[in-house]
Amino acid sequence: MEPPTATIRLTRRGRPLAGAGADGLPACAGVYRFFDRAGALLYVGKSVNLRNRVASHLRAARVPGREQRMLHALERIDCEPCAGELGALLRENAAIKAELPLYNRRQRRPRRLWTLQLAPGPGGFLQPRPTCFPEGEALAGAPLGLYHSEQLAEERLRQLARRDGLCARVLGLEGGRGPCFQYQLRRCRGACAGEEPAAAHNDRLRAALAGQRLAAWPFEGAILLEERAARPLPGQPRCQWHAVRDWSYQGSFARRDSARRAADAPPGAVDRDAYYILLGALRRGDVALRAAGTGAALGNPFQGRYQGESETA
Repeated sequence: MEPPTATIRLTRRGRPLAGAGADGLPACAGVYRFFDRAGALLYVGKSVNLRNRVASHLRAARVPGREQRMLHALERIDCEPCAGELGALLRENAAIKAELPLYNRRQRRPRRLWTLQLAPGPGGFLQPRPTCFPEGEALAGAPLGLYHSEQLAEERLRQLARRDGLCARVLGLEGGRGPCFQYQLRRCRGACAGEEPAAAHNDRLRAALAGQRLAAWPFEGAILLEERAARPLPGQPRCQWHAVRDWSYQGSFARRDSARRAADAPPGAVDRDAYYILLGALRRGDVALRAAGTGAALGNPFQGRYQGESETA
C-alpha cells in the first residue's frame, strides 16, 4: 500500500509548490522535510537530487516497516533547494540537531564532546586525559580527537597504546606497581620497568596521537564558503554563501551581506559532524573561500593552492 501521493502537499521553504508527489519537486541538491497532518516534523533528509530521493522514499511505502508507518502519516513535503551538496549536508546536519525530527536516527541535540589533553604525570611521563569541552565552547584549537563520551576517548587511547606498544600504566590507564601486564606479553617497551626513558615514551605518545589531532582553524576570523551550481536547475539557487567561524557553521545564505552578518556572531558549540563536513569540502577544494569581513579571496591551506573566483554580492 502506498501513501496517497495526490493529497500530499508540496512546499518550498513553507510556500506552496505546484504538482503532486515527488514530480513537483526540483531535481537539484537540497534538504527535504516530511510533516504529518498535525504539522509535526517526521523526517529530515538531503540529496543531490530532491525529486529522485523523495520518489525512492515513496516507493518504500510498499514495504511493511518503520518507513512505511512514517510515510502513511505523511501530509506535506517541504523542500529547501541548495546550490550544491555541501549546503545540503550542512543544512541537513543543522536541521536534524535543531528540529529533532521523529524518525531520524540522529535525532538528538548536540551532545557535549570530549577530547584528549596531555598533562604531566609521575616520573615525567605525559598522560592523555579525557577532557570535556565546556558548554558552548567553539572548536578553535587543535584538540586530540572528538569523542561522544569520556569512555570512548579512553577506549581510543587504549587502542593506540596496544597498537604502538605504549605503557598503559604510565599513561594512567592501569593501576598497580612494577611492570604492566602488556610488558609481560612483550607488547610494552618497558617504560613501567625502567627500560624506556620518559622522553622516548613521550615522543612515541605524541606521534601516536598526531593522527587524532584535529586541524586547527587556519584563518584569521570568520570566512565565507562560496558554493555555485555549475548548471542551475529550475528552482535551484545559483550561489550560496556558507558562514563559518572557528569550525562552527553559522548558516547558509543567498546573499553575501547576510552571510557576513551571521559570521560576525559568536561561534556555536563544538559539532563533530559539521567539522568533518567542512574539513572534507576544504580538502576537496569544492568551494571558493573569502574573508567574511572584507570579501577578499583566500587561499585554501588544505589544498596548497588558490581557490578564489570572481565575487558577486
